[in-house]
Amino acid sequence: MSYLPKDERRADLVRAAVRVLARDGLSAVTTRAVAAEAGVSAGLVSHRFSGAAELVAEAWLVWVESESDDFVAVGREPGPTAAVAFFDSFDRPDGALDIWADAWRYAQTERAFAPAFTQSFSLLAEALASCLGGSAAARGAAVRLLLLAFGLAAARQISPGLVAAPAVVLREAIERELSD
Repeated sequence: MSYLPKDERRADLVRAAVRVLARDGLSAVTTRAVAAEAGVSAGLVSHRFSGAAELVAEAWLVWVESESDDFVAVGREPGPTAAVAFFDSFDRPDGALDIWADAWRYAQTERAFAPAFTQSFSLLAEALASCLGGSAAARGAAVRLLLLAFGLAAARQISPGLVAAPAVVLREAIERELSD
């Protein structure tokens, strides 16, 4: 381990946490895992952050920023096709939708993480609302659809066959929201 100034070391630890998050999921971002990823002691990680939730929150916001091009760029011509493409951009092999579902659960139990999740959820909801037409009603529909998607992802994590066809459920919900 080489000496780094305080701010650089903190940024290095956040980057290590983002790598852990992207590779292993949000629940894997622990002081020990980040220390191992960064090649430093767990004590150094603990010294730079007031707690694990602060580290997770910072890593989460950096990860969301790195992913934002995927979900913001989807907003083509508003309508069902754009909304389905929005969700398809998350339901991919690297588990981005599962990571969002994990963050939703974590925000419910870890109050220190909740503001970071709220900030990122607002960005995500606005991006989806633009796919749905951008109105206030579209914003409400976006929130409902995102919560449904998180629930479907959680159900899939509990038992892959629990919901027979999650993509079909989501497509039907999109069509229903746009028909109202």
